[in-house]
Amino acid sequence: MYYDEDILSMSNNIHKGFFCLLFLYGTLFYIPNSSMAQEQHAEFNGEQLLARFSSAGMTQLSDPQDPYQSNIIGRGRVWGRVKALYQMHPDGDWIEHYDWVDSMRVESPNQIVYTDYKAGMPIQVERIFTKSGKGLDLDIKVQTKMHYPLTLGDLSILLPWSKPSGEDPKQIFEQGFLKHQFLTGNGSYIYFTRANGKGPYLLFSAKPGTRLEYFESEGGQYRVFVHSAVAAAKVKEGSWRLENTSAHLNGVQQEGHSREYGFHMEWVNSYEELRNILVEQGLIDIRVSPGMTLPTGWNGRFALRTKAVIDSIVPEFKEHTQLRSRSTAIPQQHLYEVNFARLGENKLTIYYNHGEQQIMEFFVTEALKTLIEKRTAFITQQQQHRDPSKWYNGLYSIWDMKNKVLRGPDNTDGFDFWWGYVLASDDPALCKAPFVAAKNVYDPVDQEIASLEYYVEHFLWGGLQRTDKETYPYGIHGVPNWHEARDSALRLRSRDYNLDKVKVWRAYDYPHIFMLYYHLFQIAEYYPDKVKYLDAAAYLERAYQTARAYFTYPYEINSWYDTYKWGCYNELVLVPLMADLERYGRTAAAQWLRNEWEKKVKYFVYDDPYPYRSEYSIDRTAFESSYAFAKYGVVTQMKPDQKLWYDRNLHKWYSHPEVSPKDSRKFMDEQLWAGLAVRGWLTPSYYALGSDDSEGGGLSYMARMGGWSILDYGIHFAEKPWDWLQLGYASYLSSYALINSGTPESNYGYWYPGKENDGATGWAFNTKKYGRIWLKDRSVPRGPWNYDGEIDLGNGAIMRMAATLIANDPLFGWIGYGGNLEEHKQQLHIVPQDGLNIRFGIFTGQQRLMVELSRDRFAEAPIITDKNVKQIKLQVDNISGTLHTFDLKLTGTAGSSYQVNVNGKKLTSLKLDEGRESIVPIQLSEKGASIELLKN
Repeated sequence: MYYDEDILSMSNNIHKGFFCLLFLYGTLFYIPNSSMAQEQHAEFNGEQLLARFSSAGMTQLSDPQDPYQSNIIGRGRVWGRVKALYQMHPDGDWIEHYDWVDSMRVESPNQIVYTDYKAGMPIQVERIFTKSGKGLDLDIKVQTKMHYPLTLGDLSILLPWSKPSGEDPKQIFEQGFLKHQFLTGNGSYIYFTRANGKGPYLLFSAKPGTRLEYFESEGGQYRVFVHSAVAAAKVKEGSWRLENTSAHLNGVQQEGHSREYGFHMEWVNSYEELRNILVEQGLIDIRVSPGMTLPTGWNGRFALRTKAVIDSIVPEFKEHTQLRSRSTAIPQQHLYEVNFARLGENKLTIYYNHGEQQIMEFFVTEALKTLIEKRTAFITQQQQHRDPSKWYNGLYSIWDMKNKVLRGPDNTDGFDFWWGYVLASDDPALCKAPFVAAKNVYDPVDQEIASLEYYVEHFLWGGLQRTDKETYPYGIHGVPNWHEARDSALRLRSRDYNLDKVKVWRAYDYPHIFMLYYHLFQIAEYYPDKVKYLDAAAYLERAYQTARAYFTYPYEINSWYDTYKWGCYNELVLVPLMADLERYGRTAAAQWLRNEWEKKVKYFVYDDPYPYRSEYSIDRTAFESSYAFAKYGVVTQMKPDQKLWYDRNLHKWYSHPEVSPKDSRKFMDEQLWAGLAVRGWLTPSYYALGSDDSEGGGLSYMARMGGWSILDYGIHFAEKPWDWLQLGYASYLSSYALINSGTPESNYGYWYPGKENDGATGWAFNTKKYGRIWLKDRSVPRGPWNYDGEIDLGNGAIMRMAATLIANDPLFGWIGYGGNLEEHKQQLHIVPQDGLNIRFGIFTGQQRLMVELSRDRFAEAPIITDKNVKQIKLQVDNISGTLHTFDLKLTGTAGSSYQVNVNGKKLTSLKLDEGRESIVPIQLSEKGASIELLKN
């Protein structure tokens, strides 16, 4: 049939114009119907449900048994409002549906229906709230009201939850909630955890047949999308891993003129109950081990617990993926093992119930040891400014992967004035040297150590750090850089206050520097021929004096810096520093630091119910230190005190007449649950599982720093360690996905290809297709930010977390973390490949044992143990190649006794005391040693 194109175009324009006029008419001349003329109210009550409704929608969703009586819905907001965009003609405009509530109907004591519709509008949207068991269902029905077909391009639901805010700790930690999203197509869900980590938690899950595929969170508006073809297409940059769909609706009275979507909401009291509700609702509860960021060659396992029928699981890259099912007798469980060979993102698509599907997202890297070596080499070779004519000579600054260039004070990319801290001070710049130093304790490289000493000599001492000849000796100059901080005139460019004070009050800067000095002390002690600038004793003195300044200047100069009340990353290094001061005969210095450290430990354990804030009301930064304080209090018998210290801000003394390790153990649990509230646990995607969860992912430095507390707790203290080991190790592996590393065949990196970026890394992970980050309100595509910044804080935590572990997991069976496990009847073999090779542990349920080396490393040869942990054989390589002594540190099941044999000869026997270390000095020959542990 022939159509005249001009006539067709005219007809289309008239068609579009008619509906635009009709929409405007309905908007301008809308008169509420009689049923909505007065405000209406209704509520549902149940054992675990209190839902209140106004004429606009649901305004309260609470659990009556909640001891804090909190409301998940933000004040003055409505939960579950729907936004739809539809198109009446393939070439027409996308029109936003009429979303004024036309009627609220209480259909029954258990059901309320809201209708968004005005006579003459093309579509009608109904929101139907129904009590369902202990929870609440939200069903959305979209239908055409005219005889024309239309396309539904977007359909989104607004979920305005109550976030932690303000300065009142009770409001922050008892009334505020944190969001965790798992958007995966069918099977999607979102859950909300209270900021103090205590239940109840709210689960918002898609019903079978309904999918979630996209989200937006700009301007404080959080929307999740059932259909997102229009919203995603508007974002021209970035990538997205889920399909962005639309829906076709036929004209009224025709089959297919309506669509229905459903969601379930329910309060739960534990993570295990949350998992059970997922299964009850027909979704899939997923567990993964050892994580979702995996090196090539590692075997990963995952379990799908569901009532659904699993049709198939299809790898994104079949020719590079080995996928095997494993037998299990556990009801509703489906076990699998996977091994990936292709670097970068790898997706598994789960097809189930003959029509539904969801994805699992993994990330695959090079070997962990390769990643660590590439990263420290890149920092020292590509990120250090070396120009004696510049004030910043020796500075490690940030690398811009997008433009393949080193930024700095003369190449700022817009980070000027106060924002200059990104380039030359504070966490983004100061975290790099301590990470490189920590790595070189275990894997020394001459060029890297020389780079560190160049940094200390030319940038740090007498520049960033005041010398012992200046006022405020050993003080660290703060933002935006030391050059400005030392010059009152230059300081006016960024701030116009406190100009009469020496700018050395930023407490967060100090731990970077005393960590650097402490690890240089270790390097100088272990490898004296590799250091040229100072010897071990001098580095130890610098570490002590910098730590002393940390406890002195910030609080003295600007007491807003509550040094004793805020957790600061890396300050846990003070514990081994104190021990080494005592070992060097510096008893008074060690005791001075111990007194200050214990002030802080006691404050966290006894004096503040919510000591989890830092610079912000709730800060992921806190959960490394809070655990370190708790652990210290558990393994150390502190003394009672009177008037231990005076709080200048609150004008009060702190006293602790009774002090017990049991109190620290109680606090350990409390801070762990609060730490879980900000961590991805039931969010099985590589950018969320184990991560410091924000917007469905994060992978910032706190993925590992807070993750260390999870893993260490599982290793040393958890009665049932399995969940903690799973989550803790996933945290360890997670942010390796940020490192831009690869082979020549992969063009040296997945995120920002090119040999120039091989070994560079991202600061954090953006989970949006393209969106704003907090860094000077810049926008970046999905994936790692193009700058490295603070992430090397998290990389420093590698040295605290890396371990090779064997666990007899109740779900997965015998499984390896940090290497592939092989079973040989009653023997277990695992080759350590955790990146560092200084820790090995085994956990059976009845017995646990952890072995750590103070230096050197386990050989990349099988560690052999029997399944009852009665005999363990380890091979230790000598890294220095010289005769020396190292410490073998053992922890494990309290009361267990082991004989230690070295090269076939008995050395000693010792008894284990849970998390308290038993230490055996061992002389290591140039060729290394064979160590055997025999259970007595």
